[in-house]
Amino acid sequence: MDRRDFIKVCGASAVAVAAGAQSRLVYSGTAKDFARVKLVDETGQPLKAASLGQKEAYVFNYPYAGIPCFLISLPDAAPAGAPLKTTEGEEYSFPGGVGAKKNVVGYMAVCTHQFAYPKKSESQLSYNPGNSEVAGRTGVITCCAHNSVYDPAVGGKVLGGKTPQPLPGVRLEHDAATDEIYATGLYGADLIEDFFKKFKAKLNAELGFGKYKEEVTGSAQAVPLSKYSASADSC
Repeated sequence: MDRRDFIKVCGASAVAVAAGAQSRLVYSGTAKDFARVKLVDETGQPLKAASLGQKEAYVFNYPYAGIPCFLISLPDAAPAGAPLKTTEGEEYSFPGGVGAKKNVVGYMAVCTHQFAYPKKSESQLSYNPGNSEVAGRTGVITCCAHNSVYDPAVGGKVLGGKTPQPLPGVRLEHDAATDEIYATGLYGADLIEDFFKKFKAKLNAELGFGKYKEEVTGSAQAVPLSKYSASADSC
């Protein structure tokens, strides 16, 4: 094989690898089970679905210490049953929101385009309850890095931007007797491995060596994004 043919083969292989990475499963119709974790506020008290604010997302870490997630109280119910498809073409039904009003949803707060996520210093990913300039509508999750837009009321599906895949959903459980909220699993957990590979150094620096891989158990503190990140972009 001469040098020109070798370059062609390498180029074709690179394209195939990129295509394979792009088509990796992110959202599945079936959640992967993780620890049942109670969501609590900054003081350690259980969060109540009815008392959640609707001006911004709450950030909590689940199912691992290095995975940020959004908890969002929508103004209206997010009904189950909306027809969606996984990234592999499998049809499934959106599980819907939880709580008495069926308006509380959870998503892994990692943009599926290039993995932008909320950091302590800043966040390019946020929930916009008001009108979003890039989406032209209200009630969306936006990533201002490249203007990706997701619909939290319908399974985190893509509404615009460069990302080809929806946000992975957090499976939530609501205790009707106490109005408390639990995280119990993740739809599309395959994204975690790729995320950890890309940000291993940053996560080690922020959380301590290896701590980003520790599984969250017992409870997880959920705080408003404005308190989690020093600044949050809105677009």
